[in-house]
Amino acid sequence: MFKSISRIVLIVVLVGLISSCGDQNPKSQYLSEKITKNNLYSLAQKIADENKMSREDIQLLTGAINRLGVNADSIVGKSVSDLINIQEEFLRQQDFKQMVSILAKAEIIANHTIKYIGMKPLDTLGNSYDYLIFDVTNNSDKSIKELIGQFRFLDANGTIIKAYPIELSKIMTVAPELKPKETRRFVYPFFHDKNNQRDEIVRNSKGLQVVWFPTVMEYTDKTKISSIIE
Repeated sequence: MFKSISRIVLIVVLVGLISSCGDQNPKSQYLSEKITKNNLYSLAQKIADENKMSREDIQLLTGAINRLGVNADSIVGKSVSDLINIQEEFLRQQDFKQMVSILAKAEIIANHTIKYIGMKPLDTLGNSYDYLIFDVTNNSDKSIKELIGQFRFLDANGTIIKAYPIELSKIMTVAPELKPKETRRFVYPFFHDKNNQRDEIVRNSKGLQVVWFPTVMEYTDKTKISSIIE
C-alpha cells in the first residue's frame, strides 16, 4: 500500500513539474490574430504589452513585415503565426543558398591555384591598356575549360579600389583547356582610362593588395561549380 501511494505521489509531482516547465514559455494569444490594413500598430502594442512572444518570433514577425509589407496584399489576411512561419522558411532557404555558395567557393579554391604576377601598362596608338599577368595551376584531376572571378585591388584599409573581371576561356583560345596539374601563364588585357581615378591609382600605386575572388569553375566534362547566389 505504501509503495502504491509513493508511486502516485511521484507521478503527481512529475506532472506538476512538467506543467510548470511548460508554463515558463507561454505562447502569445495573438499568434492567430489576422492582419488588416488598420491593425498593425495596435497589434504591435498588444503583443508588446502582453510580453509573452519569444524574441525569435518577434524578430521573424518584424522581418516578415519589413520584407513583405511594401505590398499590403502580401500580409493582409494572414495571421501572425502565418507570417512567422513564412519568414522562418524564407530564412531557411536563404541559409541553404548561402551554404551552397560557400561550399562551392571552397571547392573551386581547392581545385586551382592562382598567382598574381603583376600589371604591365602599355600606351600605344592613342590607346592605353593594362595587362594583368597571372599563373593558374589546375589542382584537380579533370581539365578546366572555364574559370571566372575577379582580381580585386584593395587599399591599406581593405577598400576595393577596382575589380577586374576574369573569364579564362576568353584568353584560353589556342589550348582551350587547362589539363590536370598543369600550370600556365596568362595575360589578360584591359582598357586603361587616364581620366578614371581608380584606373590611375591601380596603375601607379605600389602598395595595393591584390585578392583573387573566384565564382565559377567549369570542367571539360561539363561539370560546373558556381558560388553565385541567384
